[in-house]
Amino acid sequence: MSFQNKKFTLTRAEKKDTADIEKIMKSGSFSGGIEIQYLRGDDPLASFEKEGTESYIYILREKEHGEAVGMGGCIVRPALVNGKIKRAGYLTGLKVIPEYQRRVMCIPEIYRFLYEETKNYIDFYYSSILEENTAALLLLEKRHKNMPEYRFLDSYIVYFCKTGNFKKTNFQIARCDFSQAEVFYIKEAEKYNLTYPSLNSNDLKNGEFYGIYENSQLLGIGYFLNQQDYKNYVIKSYSGIYKYISKLPTRLLKYPSFPKENHSADYTSMGIMVKDNNVELGYELITQLLKISPKRDFVMLGLLEKDPLNKAFSRIKNIKYRSRIYHVTWDKEDKTTDELKEALLKLEVAFL
Repeated sequence: MSFQNKKFTLTRAEKKDTADIEKIMKSGSFSGGIEIQYLRGDDPLASFEKEGTESYIYILREKEHGEAVGMGGCIVRPALVNGKIKRAGYLTGLKVIPEYQRRVMCIPEIYRFLYEETKNYIDFYYSSILEENTAALLLLEKRHKNMPEYRFLDSYIVYFCKTGNFKKTNFQIARCDFSQAEVFYIKEAEKYNLTYPSLNSNDLKNGEFYGIYENSQLLGIGYFLNQQDYKNYVIKSYSGIYKYISKLPTRLLKYPSFPKENHSADYTSMGIMVKDNNVELGYELITQLLKISPKRDFVMLGLLEKDPLNKAFSRIKNIKYRSRIYHVTWDKEDKTTDELKEALLKLEVAFL
């Protein structure tokens, strides 16, 4: 299928488009109290590939000069839905450079093209939008003719925490070999929707795994995943109260460090899963992993708002931001939204 438009072309990105992808990603940032620019390392296409079994990334160019003015795509990854493995398509990287945002009037055609190109490889689509990205929320939450529906599933909270000293625990925390972590994970993962069916998925398999034990029984697992070689968060500026806080010795106050402006954050992603979503186990595992972690600006972990483990963070000082998770569909009769809501959702912050 070819993209039909008088002013623009839309083609699948190739290695030769790397410089154009970098230009688009650097063309803007998400504003708010902390203005952040999301980048994808020296090889953006390889970065997207690390997050799924296949990625479909497209470049939008204006026809007159061939200038790259936008991009977007879909990452295909396995996901559990009520105990069955489905092919999920995560819509990501949708971006138009600022000077063309009011000139690109073919957004419905772009969405339709992306759908037609990927629908044979995907069972359902989902996406996330930062709550501070009000322009995108206004555009996509409202139903428009010839546009897919963005059906809200739940809010997603990302916690930024300091590494360092926490109180001792009565549980044993130790490195966990992959096979042991995998057995525990597969059993627990079936209780959730949207989560990976296996730890042996994409870059997740390269995590550094730990277990929480009581009387030699494994009660939960957690991992660190350092993605700084292919996913970067550049702090462009601080405003409001964050401009003041960023100048304070926040680590002494048990909050994470605030990276310098125009510098990439030194971070690691973390994920946990504990037996029966036990909040006390979750708290103990999170705090001990933060204690074990090498010193960084912050460790980040994400949970859906309905996840009981959010209660653990009432006792851990943190900085947080929120996103909204959507089921995206082109079919008004699609029942997947209801199916996804039949169980607690779980997503790894490393792959959003």
